[in-house]
Amino acid sequence: MKAPSDRTDRARSKTRPEPGHGLNELPVRGRVGQGRAALEQARLIMLVMINIAQLWILAATIEAALAGRYQEIWALIIASGVCWLISLSIIFWWRPASRRFTSTGYLRDKR
Repeated sequence: MKAPSDRTDRARSKTRPEPGHGLNELPVRGRVGQGRAALEQARLIMLVMINIAQLWILAATIEAALAGRYQEIWALIIASGVCWLISLSIIFWWRPASRRFTSTGYLRDKR
């Protein structure tokens, strides 16, 4: 590393982080990508939880059918359908919003 030659170079070298240290080195796109990755992971975890619930509902439905308790089957079928609809909504409609739209719905100017 070259030695600072004047006062401004020394001031800049104090404010700059060393390479490989901290989040200051990540570009803005990298942080946005990490946020989107976290969002996708959260969606995947929710889908897995709903899938486990549906497997439990399926087991309860089979048990009720084998025991001859047919009144319970309709409630379990409806619960499974609700889980399926929630899964579809997570897959198709829960997407990250575009960075160009504001909270009021207007488009921002491109920079």
